[in-house]
Amino acid sequence: MKKNYTTTKSHLSVLRKMLLSIFMMGAMSAFAQNAPINFESGGYGASWTWTSFENAGNAPLKIISNPFKSGINTSATVAKLTPLVTGQPWAGVETKHGEDIGKFTLTTANCIVKIMVYKSVKSDVGIKFIVANGGSTGEIKVANTKINEWEELTFNFSGKIGEGTSTDIDQIAIFPDFQTRTDSNVCYFDNITFSAGTVSAPTTAAPTPSRASTDVISMFSNAYTNKTVDTWRTSWSAATLTDLQIAGNDTKKYSSLDFVGIETTGANLLDVSSMLYFHFDAWTSDITSIKVKLVDFGMDAAFGGGDDKEHQVTLTPTQNGWNSFDIPMSDFTGLTNKNHIAQLIINGTPPGSGTVYIDNVYYHKVPVTDPNTPQTAAPTPTFLAAEVISLFSNAYTNKTVDTWRTSWSAATLDDVKIAGNDTKKYSALDFVGVETTGANTIDASNMMFFHMNAWTPNLTVLKVKLVDFGANGAFGGGDDKEHELTLTAPTLSAWNTYDIPLSSFTGLTTKAHIGQMIFVGNPTGTGTVFIDNVLYRKSSVSIKSLNAAKVSIYPNPASDKVTITSDKQIQLVTVLNNIGQSVLTLNPDYKMVVLDVSKLNKGVYFIRTTSEEGQTTSKLIVD
Repeated sequence: MKKNYTTTKSHLSVLRKMLLSIFMMGAMSAFAQNAPINFESGGYGASWTWTSFENAGNAPLKIISNPFKSGINTSATVAKLTPLVTGQPWAGVETKHGEDIGKFTLTTANCIVKIMVYKSVKSDVGIKFIVANGGSTGEIKVANTKINEWEELTFNFSGKIGEGTSTDIDQIAIFPDFQTRTDSNVCYFDNITFSAGTVSAPTTAAPTPSRASTDVISMFSNAYTNKTVDTWRTSWSAATLTDLQIAGNDTKKYSSLDFVGIETTGANLLDVSSMLYFHFDAWTSDITSIKVKLVDFGMDAAFGGGDDKEHQVTLTPTQNGWNSFDIPMSDFTGLTNKNHIAQLIINGTPPGSGTVYIDNVYYHKVPVTDPNTPQTAAPTPTFLAAEVISLFSNAYTNKTVDTWRTSWSAATLDDVKIAGNDTKKYSALDFVGVETTGANTIDASNMMFFHMNAWTPNLTVLKVKLVDFGANGAFGGGDDKEHELTLTAPTLSAWNTYDIPLSSFTGLTTKAHIGQMIFVGNPTGTGTVFIDNVLYRKSSVSIKSLNAAKVSIYPNPASDKVTITSDKQIQLVTVLNNIGQSVLTLNPDYKMVVLDVSKLNKGVYFIRTTSEEGQTTSKLIVD
């Protein structure tokens, strides 16, 4: 009996598993997308309940043998609908809710929809998806470009991802001839497929803010308690607003964006006079420039009352990713009052055609540190002005430079201030040309070093090329000379000081008519570098070093040990190679130092000694 009982129990277990599998398969089929829709026997579409609409009598959709088995479509059966001249432009057919196509959600895996059509006229074909309550994605229309032959049309629904009407879709509608007709047109369609596509909408939520709520005045964010906003789209706006969720997070979507006004008027005016930054997150696949304007209505709290203040800033977003913008309130220079903020206006370029997703709109007073931007200025050079030819430095009077970014450059130039110091910022750097031509050519024939400071968060290689245009002063005149040096592995996120002997530019045999300087970065096209203190100099003499210690170096040339003596305590010894890179440093704090140079490659080096009186640089030959 025990054996029989065990066997019976085993049979029941198997039966339960079978029933569970059948139930799960049924549940999956009830909530799965049925595709492709090919109207073939045993496939999807042929046995579905298709209902025609807005077609003057609504003759039913017919599933027929393919009358034109040619070109890209040789399948056996196709769908046929004849939109009538007396029908509406949007005459079409739709499946039955809750059946037929199943239930699915638009994602990056199925957002590209394709359909084959055979038509005798050129006109729009429309497709839209509907959810159980009747809400829809709205139709996307694509016109056929061929007549009397099969053509496949592509519909990109990626911009609908994340919208409420793109979740739990259970119906499809097709408009084969979306136009005002002058005749009844027979239309055939077939092979509706779904595939993955390039994302034109975010699939992840904007980063969740972590600043303390006591430091924030929030207009729109799930992370904070928001102030009351009159409207997120004023009546005078030129944009479409959709409230949706991205990965469960409330988000504003502005499509067909030219400009949109957001208002907080009357009792909802914002006093942001104690705030340091305006923050928002933005995602776009097609907008190249975003402008943000803030408007203060003044003490009278009325638009146009005579005391309004406003200012607009321009931002460049990175496409297909979330951009977190923290704009210093000080950048809104025309916004001299900030305690009656009533309007936020967002513009998009190109106007009227772009889409942007917006989240986490708030003001805050937390100092921001950008890891991709230096927080301190480059070291101020102390070389004697009489010994320097400066192209760019706040420490000197600069020579005239034609341009810091030639038209043939592949980089973006921004003139910025770092801790109050003028700095050149090159982003998306492949190469950039700097020119001093004609009357502005540089005569560096009496100079010994090329000097500059560079700060980068991501460049692994930085190259510098100098070009001399020769006596005729013209590029390509036959007497040009040039040389490029590679400065390997700059220290990331720190200021690098390069003192490069001009003798290292071995191909630059003439230096009296320097017309070009070219910076090249790796990785190509993605790096950023900040440049300052670009100059030529005669020697290492600085203001402090006029009274510097007397230094002796022997033997010179050397191959093993080098002795350095001074009448002052030597605090720092730096050995530089011929492209200005430090290869050896010591902190002796003695008047005599012995250096081991036996492991250095043969060549020319420079020994820089630093004492409390200043610096002295001496040439060393290692043989």
